[in-house]
Amino acid sequence: MFVDRRPRDDRFLEWKVRLFTVAAVLALLGMALGERWLAGLAIAVLVVALSLRFLPGGGVAEGDDGVEGEGGATGGPDGSEGGEKL
Repeated sequence: MFVDRRPRDDRFLEWKVRLFTVAAVLALLGMALGERWLAGLAIAVLVVALSLRFLPGGGVAEGDDGVEGEGGATGGPDGSEGGEKL
């Protein structure tokens, strides 16, 4: 409803995925081995990944003016409705 769903250029996305993967492995190891410090370390890694969200450098992707689509209701280049005929 009030969520901004415009595509964004997230230059830290790869690092976020990597850190989440490391945190997931640490958490699973901590649970399997019964080591609380590993689970705590996993939480710390997740906090670092979350903090990447607030670093400057994100924004709207280039060429995105917020308009959903171009043109009218026609889909094909010849003005046809578009879609496949079965």
